[in-house]
Amino acid sequence: MSDEHMAGVAEKLELLKQRFKHRALDDIQAVLSAVRGADRDPVSRDGLSLAYQGLHRLAGSAGTFGFHALGDEARSLELMLKPYLEVSPGGFPASSDSFDQILTEQFFHRIERMAELLTVEEGRPAQFDRSQSRAEDAASQPVAIIIEPDEEACESLAAALAPHGFTVHCAASADRVSRNVSDASVILVRNHCLTAPDARFAIKAGMPPVICMGSEDAFDDRYQLAAYGVDGFVSEPVNVPVLADYMEQLISERTNHHSDRVLVVDDDPELLEHYGVVLEAAGFDVRKVSSPPDMLGVLSEFRPDIVLMDIQMGAYSGLTLARMLRFDPQWVGLHIVFLSSEEDRDFQFNALAYGGDDFLTKPVSDRILVQAAKVRCYRAKQLDKLASRDSLTGLLKHSLAMSEISKEHSRCQRLGLTSVVAMLDLDHFKQVNDQYGHRIGDLVIKGLSNLLRHRLRKTDVIGRYGGEEFIVAMHGCSVQDASQSLKGICEQMASIAFPGGNREFFVTLSVGVAALDAYDSADAAIEAADRALYQRKSAGRNGVTIDQETVGPGDP
Repeated sequence: MSDEHMAGVAEKLELLKQRFKHRALDDIQAVLSAVRGADRDPVSRDGLSLAYQGLHRLAGSAGTFGFHALGDEARSLELMLKPYLEVSPGGFPASSDSFDQILTEQFFHRIERMAELLTVEEGRPAQFDRSQSRAEDAASQPVAIIIEPDEEACESLAAALAPHGFTVHCAASADRVSRNVSDASVILVRNHCLTAPDARFAIKAGMPPVICMGSEDAFDDRYQLAAYGVDGFVSEPVNVPVLADYMEQLISERTNHHSDRVLVVDDDPELLEHYGVVLEAAGFDVRKVSSPPDMLGVLSEFRPDIVLMDIQMGAYSGLTLARMLRFDPQWVGLHIVFLSSEEDRDFQFNALAYGGDDFLTKPVSDRILVQAAKVRCYRAKQLDKLASRDSLTGLLKHSLAMSEISKEHSRCQRLGLTSVVAMLDLDHFKQVNDQYGHRIGDLVIKGLSNLLRHRLRKTDVIGRYGGEEFIVAMHGCSVQDASQSLKGICEQMASIAFPGGNREFFVTLSVGVAALDAYDSADAAIEAADRALYQRKSAGRNGVTIDQETVGPGDP
């Protein structure tokens, strides 16, 4: 994030803070008027209820803007009023004490003095640091930096990783890294470049995943590397396909939240805006809802990963809203996090029984808000991944891939777009399993899946069709352009050396391509791509064949 952007965020937060101060003065005056009204009419609890709600709101929001003393005092006064508002089974206040014991001049004075606490700041609100912000999505092909003093070994490893879809940069030491390490997708570093007494490389916040390489693989060695903050370790000799898959896993975990979507529901305008500014500055895609009736429309359009929802919004209860959302099957798995200044653990556990998944106690600092959203979005996506992704490759499962291709076909028909569908099959894969075992066979399948993920665009549909077969839909692409791109993938796949006991072996790839938009249905286009794949197999495998019955618009 640029310094200019950071300054803009700080300015927005400061404006929100000043707005909160003005509103807080009005809220304090409203609380005072409410309790004085309750003092004059002890039979009615309406005034006391209004005062309680005002104190509850101040207790939940003041700390977020840096006024912790005000928030603590509001919380203390709120708890004093709470027993008088809790109704027993007989319909009477749970507390048998008279109002006179609490509505004293000292109580009124404490409320009046709350305005003075707006001049007391216990430090500024916790600010997110640069490491919390996220870079814009990089190109599809990930970048790896290797820090290895042995220049020949570094170049050899770089050459071996390139066919797996990585752009690799070598450096003899941390001082000689030619690019900003934060721009990389992953860093590979020789262990003594990190652990030696004169080591110049240090792991810092905001770095991409760091994998250490070394010949020492004892428990104490691994423990020391973990203490330094290393994310992974590979022992020598390096098994390159295994390393490439390991790198892909770490990159995927670290970048999993790049498109995190958060819906925030709160009727406090300053607090809602503050949460939005902080989360957006940290890289989240945020939608804000101040009126609960607007939720359903925003949910359908935005489809968030998680919902952060206040537990009490005027006449609406967050608990009831969460239960209502679960009426719709599509929101049964939606992760809902309640926000409230209520600290009673029994209340919090009961709240979760209404359909919530978690609870954050107000005031929520900026740092905790960002970290909590990251963790919960990550968990939500992990659960979604289990439901929609192939467990071995991480690609779309067969049924979901077919559904997405059907949607792409409909877009082509509706908007006059040009797209391509391709069927891919690993050549002689049964021989790989028979000769080297299923563990190595799985490694080959993961090697191709990672290569497809790196070489194709994020807008393309990539799915595991079954076994060693894959299916791809390339949006806005002609048959000829798709064919050239897939030929490049075939060439890279053929150059990957897989471990086969005492020797290495190579696996080739056959591809059949058809114009998705040239057929009346997605199924017909897939059948055409499958025919082209069969023709490729008959013609000698290892390459790309275009279906000849129909070609896409603009192609020869």
